[in-house]
Amino acid sequence: MNSKEEKSEGSNGLNSHPTAKAIFAAFDANSPMHVSKRVQSDFVRKQLQSLGWRSRYSQSKDYPISVKGRTFTVEQIQRGEIDGTHGTGATVWPASIVLLKYLELHSDKVKGKNVIDLGSGTGITSMAAAILGAKRVVCTDGVENVVKLAQQNISKAYTQLGEEEQRSKRDCIEVQRYWWGSGSMNEQFDTIIIADCVLPKLYPIAPLVDALDELMKEDAVAVLSYEHRHFESYHPKDKFRELAEARGMIVKKIPAVQLDPVYSVEDIEIWEVTKK
Repeated sequence: MNSKEEKSEGSNGLNSHPTAKAIFAAFDANSPMHVSKRVQSDFVRKQLQSLGWRSRYSQSKDYPISVKGRTFTVEQIQRGEIDGTHGTGATVWPASIVLLKYLELHSDKVKGKNVIDLGSGTGITSMAAAILGAKRVVCTDGVENVVKLAQQNISKAYTQLGEEEQRSKRDCIEVQRYWWGSGSMNEQFDTIIIADCVLPKLYPIAPLVDALDELMKEDAVAVLSYEHRHFESYHPKDKFRELAEARGMIVKKIPAVQLDPVYSVEDIEIWEVTKK
């Protein structure tokens, strides 16, 4: 269950996981999502697989992840937003896993590139970009305690890699605090990666778009993961596109067939943003 954003409640007042709801709908003959018995087994296997990876380590102190056969862990702070110490950025959200697994399949987006990670949280996507061959990664977040957590996680991840990779990536990642669109970065990048930050209930969208405009080279690409959540004032996806296009950017949704077949779900999308 996501604590980042409230979800619609059922009649019993309990929140339902979107994957679980999809499974129930597939078997409900009255549902528009109903599928025939012939395809139900494959559908359910896929949905249960997704539910498994989304939930398996969500409450664990250490979250393990494998990228190109290299495994490392990042520490999570479970009550950071409730205790007022880390906000929501100190846990690994499903959209960050969908993003890094997309980059694993399409490593040309980061290989040999100067990369900046906005709202990096635990640092898991920054570490993945380094493993995938980024020339340099600037790992950023706006909350000082989260920046410290990312630095600790990246240092720990280095020790979990082989000695050769430790040497090759030791100086690859820089961790720093950055407020979106503040003008404080004073450089531009080849690739911007953003996991689950189009979330207007917590973060205004306009500063994020300002940051993209500020940080992207003319031929740069921004790769974002977006999880569908309800917001009363407007649809976050439409607002992001509107603001981006007003700044001369093109927002493209990546087809589901280009995502990792395991680490992909209906309620999480990958977008690529470029300048016109």
